[in-house]
Amino acid sequence: MTGPPPADEFIRRLGWDTAWQAARAAADPDGAWQPARIAAEHRGAYQALGPGGLAWVELPGRAFHAAADKRALPTVGDWVLIERWRTAAAGRGAGVIRAILPRRSFLVRRAAGEATAPQPLAANVDTGVVVTSANADLSAARLDRYLALVRDGGIAPVLALSKIDLVPDPAPLLARLAGLADRVIAVSTVTGAGVAELGALAGPGTTTVLLGSSGAGKSSLLNAIAGTAQPIAAIRADDRGRHTTTRRELFASDAGGLWIDTPGMRELGQWIAEDAAASTTAAAAFDDIARLAAACRFRDCRHLDEPGCAVRDAVPPDRLASFHKLSGERRTATARQTQTRKLAETRRTRATKPAKKPPTSDE
Repeated sequence: MTGPPPADEFIRRLGWDTAWQAARAAADPDGAWQPARIAAEHRGAYQALGPGGLAWVELPGRAFHAAADKRALPTVGDWVLIERWRTAAAGRGAGVIRAILPRRSFLVRRAAGEATAPQPLAANVDTGVVVTSANADLSAARLDRYLALVRDGGIAPVLALSKIDLVPDPAPLLARLAGLADRVIAVSTVTGAGVAELGALAGPGTTTVLLGSSGAGKSSLLNAIAGTAQPIAAIRADDRGRHTTTRRELFASDAGGLWIDTPGMRELGQWIAEDAAASTTAAAAFDDIARLAAACRFRDCRHLDEPGCAVRDAVPPDRLASFHKLSGERRTATARQTQTRKLAETRRTRATKPAKKPPTSDE
């Protein structure tokens, strides 16, 4: 009977490499803290994967209260350095998160119901699979939002058409999806079609996140690909799936890849990172439009009524409308985020400004 893999081998399976080791050396020169990967978030605590398996870890209260927003806190997929890891892995209390290593990619949306608050979804992801169901209404505009979210995070996008066993011919749907992303995979967990192709996206040490609306079949796909036991529910009478996933969670598959399951999102507002806030175009999220735009007469062409536009007549009207809608939302989001940031800076300045001394009786 074989025992658990050595500690170094275990973290390599989680995606650890020489670049992560260099980041660790910068944050922890003495090597006193154990690298681990955040697998799930809970209220006030986290679960992390590291040597010995899954353990509870927590952030010191001072670090939590010092965070400007949730992007400064650990999120699923983060590499963190843990003090007291062995104690935590043995189930004798929680480890302490002492550092979050710099992220290679970062999936962030605008928090639901909030105009200016960011909500991190996942970190250090290589591939983002946006899942849409073949037996439900296919919304190209909604998929454009998911794809924009993935590309904004520096993540390679893939579209997956799930439940193809429930439609007579998925070819027309696949043709529509081919205009949205360079790679589209048709898949069914019932027949097994496309499961191996989808699973091959996550090679050893790489991380793939599953995104999509509630009931699209993300958890069923994860169970088939990674051998997990995510809860799933029967399809409703109207042929739609049911919402079952309630939190984001990282899983390590036997094949060596890592997968992040996510709940369906009712709101998918864009969050514009500060270093990209000056950009007011969604062209980067639309590969086809970005390629065509290179031939426009004007570099800053918005593809509305400018002369010499190479995009307007070459892109279907509904796709161009989706592009313009997202472009407008990005401009609005950038303006709101800038305004909120300035207000916050003004409040901090006033809070730290020393109070004026009251006049003395001689004055």
